[in-house]
Amino acid sequence: MTASAEGSAPATCAYVFADGSACTGEAPSEGGLCFWHDPKAPKDGPEIRQQLESWARSGRSMEGFVLRQARLEGARLSSQDGFDLRGADLSRANLQGASLFNLDLRGARLLKADLSRANLNHARLENAELLGAMLEGAKLEEGKWGAVVLQETRADAAIAAGTTEEGERLYKEAEEVYRNLRRTYDASGYFQDAGRFFYREMVMRRKLLPRWSMARAWSKLVDLASGYGESPPRVILFSSLVVFGAAFFYFLLGVQTSDGFLIANPQAGIAENVNRYLTCLYFSVVTFCTIGYGDVLPQGYARAVAVSEGFIGAFSMALFILVFSKKMTRS
Repeated sequence: MTASAEGSAPATCAYVFADGSACTGEAPSEGGLCFWHDPKAPKDGPEIRQQLESWARSGRSMEGFVLRQARLEGARLSSQDGFDLRGADLSRANLQGASLFNLDLRGARLLKADLSRANLNHARLENAELLGAMLEGAKLEEGKWGAVVLQETRADAAIAAGTTEEGERLYKEAEEVYRNLRRTYDASGYFQDAGRFFYREMVMRRKLLPRWSMARAWSKLVDLASGYGESPPRVILFSSLVVFGAAFFYFLLGVQTSDGFLIANPQAGIAENVNRYLTCLYFSVVTFCTIGYGDVLPQGYARAVAVSEGFIGAFSMALFILVFSKKMTRS
């Protein structure tokens, strides 16, 4: 790919892959880098796409390739086994309509890369730099993104190290990346994936709020109660915790029944106290569901607990219907 000194044997590229093997590309001088790994070698020529496709078809790794601003529109870089572009720099590269099926892009830099209408189905993109990447019309089915995007990982590390400003900047970038992915999946009709990225987007937004503010506390509560409207199981779990927690308070504070006043009593024995708690649990379920049979009545401070539980119950049931309907109509 590069011209070697006339009359001398070509030198080997000094780039070493993650597995310890060396790049087999030709370098202009001893200890130098081949055309593909050299950051100074221009990659914006019209022939770059055919050259890269030829290299890929040879079965050799493309790990660490520097392809900044490369003109790779329509490139065919897909295979059943998956070509290797880990750690490659594709910043501002033009990959419009490229076939990148099953491509390994872990740790790659895709900063402001144009991936419009590209086929990224089954591509591996864990820890890829995706800030500003253009994904309009891209196919992202079964894309592997990892648990969180790169900016969130870096932001958590920055906050842990005490560099708050850097952490907040990275959280903003992570929010932008998640929003971009969410919109792309939404437009493609993959609503489950869109919901996942919407959730991460909201978490980033919460982390940008003042730590001890009411807004952040409320956002955390919405997360715990419903996963920002994306998790029906969380609504059920939250409701169950409220019911069992309120029953415990009724058990401690006492309720009035037709059989008399029931309250926790260590002297009554385990079996009796279990029966009393079950009565309180029954009253808690009735109160949470706002049924109100009237056969059990709260006493004293238990009334405040009952009022609070009734309000939370009405809210939680409406929330569950909303979240469940949303998930079912979008799935």
